[in-house]
Amino acid sequence: MATTPPPPLPVEKPVMVVGIDDSERSIYALEWILDHFFTPNAPNFLFNLFIVHAKPSPTSAIGFAGPGAAEVLPYVEADLKKIAARVIEKAKEICLSKSVTGVVLEVMEGDARNVLCEAVEKHHASILVVGNHGYGAIKRAFLGSRKKFLRPPSKMATTATPVTPLAVEKPVMVVGIDDSEQSIYALEWILDHFFTPNAPNFLFNLFIVHAKPSPTSAIGLAGPGAADVLPYVEADLKKIAARVIEKAKEICFSKSVTGVVLEVMEGDARNVLCEAVEKHHASILVVGSHGYGAIKRAVLGSVSDYCAHHAHCSVMIVKKPRIKH
Repeated sequence: MATTPPPPLPVEKPVMVVGIDDSERSIYALEWILDHFFTPNAPNFLFNLFIVHAKPSPTSAIGFAGPGAAEVLPYVEADLKKIAARVIEKAKEICLSKSVTGVVLEVMEGDARNVLCEAVEKHHASILVVGNHGYGAIKRAFLGSRKKFLRPPSKMATTATPVTPLAVEKPVMVVGIDDSEQSIYALEWILDHFFTPNAPNFLFNLFIVHAKPSPTSAIGLAGPGAADVLPYVEADLKKIAARVIEKAKEICFSKSVTGVVLEVMEGDARNVLCEAVEKHHASILVVGSHGYGAIKRAVLGSVSDYCAHHAHCSVMIVKKPRIKH
């Protein structure tokens, strides 16, 4: 007698953690995530969603100690609890309004930077989302900045909407790519999470952009002899660009992702990617994180940091996990 094989075990979805507070930027980030990754058209959501609010401790909130502090702390704690309750209630309302269910909402006490990193570890998250408060360099140096992950778009001119649109245009995702290991990882991660074979109706139109430096910026010299060197440098840069684009094609082909547009644009990667966002009216820009330390980042400049503050769209920074020994 033939036996019926047992049903396959459900595939565990990756986890997305969204950090939320009572700021306008934070609310925008949550709404943006729900609109783009938890749409009614895709009920089989790609992620399990955890929304986390970091409640400061009373002592860190008032920033003083000594005589009288003990009497004040209970009132501060009560206010912080009320704020946390309002934030969680607001998040619930937003999820309900967008028909997103199965969300886990948490309040964890501590500095938001530490709390969100701990939440990532606790839930084995694949992606962390935070709003960008848009601090300037000086204010950011004093107050600290959470990871620049999302940035609300700037105000743009509106056009008249036709009464009967011909088709719903998919939002555009731009992925910046170079020949680094981190960049290749970022592209593979994006394809694995947002362009899976299980979801052939992809959420985004995908544009992959490589920034080819100019020969003069690549060698950083001028004067006698420079003109003789530049043609060779230009030839090498074109070969590198061709290899990067070919590698991106191979990765897309291996993951059965079609309809991708690949481009090479000349210039500094920071400017090129921001220009690509404008050119394609992108909703999201994806870049890999090279993991520079503070000093190296200050000297060389960080593409991801620059884009997070200047690109007129949301910015996703993909970090390659460190190998734990």
